[in-house]
Amino acid sequence: MQLLAVLLGALWTAALAEDSHDYELMYLNLDNEIDNGLHPTEERCETAILFPMRSKKIFGSVHPVRPMKLESFSACIWVKATDVLNKTILFSYGTKRNPYEIQLYLSHQSIVFVVGGEENKLVADTVVSLGRWTHLCSTWDSASGRVTLWVHGEQVATSVDVAAGHVVPEGGILQLGQEKNGCCVGGGFDETLSFSGRLTGFNIWDRVLSNEEIGESGGAESCHIRGNVVGWGTRKGSLSKI
Repeated sequence: MQLLAVLLGALWTAALAEDSHDYELMYLNLDNEIDNGLHPTEERCETAILFPMRSKKIFGSVHPVRPMKLESFSACIWVKATDVLNKTILFSYGTKRNPYEIQLYLSHQSIVFVVGGEENKLVADTVVSLGRWTHLCSTWDSASGRVTLWVHGEQVATSVDVAAGHVVPEGGILQLGQEKNGCCVGGGFDETLSFSGRLTGFNIWDRVLSNEEIGESGGAESCHIRGNVVGWGTRKGSLSKI
């Protein structure tokens, strides 16, 4: 079953600029990244996705290996940002009814985690150093409404009664580096919300990880760990235009 999950993984689809001369979302080898805080291994984190510039036409679409109907979850990701504005999306999950079901984004000096709507957020006043790899994890449980943010395995913010009783519905769109609806009617995107830099090791589980598991997910063996909803694998997926 684990082998099947590795083979299926998450299908990563890069939406590219219409002009073939524009920048494209690319995969990079990470052999030289260990000095910047990442722990690449042969099997999993040997590649990252490069977002070379802010663009409303560059984002990654993620296809989970199981439905995103969630009463609790944990999401972790390695981030190396080159620029951060008021709202710089790392990943987002939204439906037609609610574009803001799940979001993790950077905001100048803060990390912001949203569940169930923009009014339900947790903010950690933690600086993410530009040009350096940072490991982020976010967890949420519907029963208690407890949300928590972690940086390099250390808890930096937590709260309760955030979207308590809510169930994240399936059938939405999960994206890296942009949010579903962006600025415009009909599914347009806002360039100011887009991510620039590198992302790798993106995983989602359908449960709240323990403190020990959070630490392991960003530790020396983190690239061997895969989520059961989204698992960062060796598949590079396909490319398509928007």
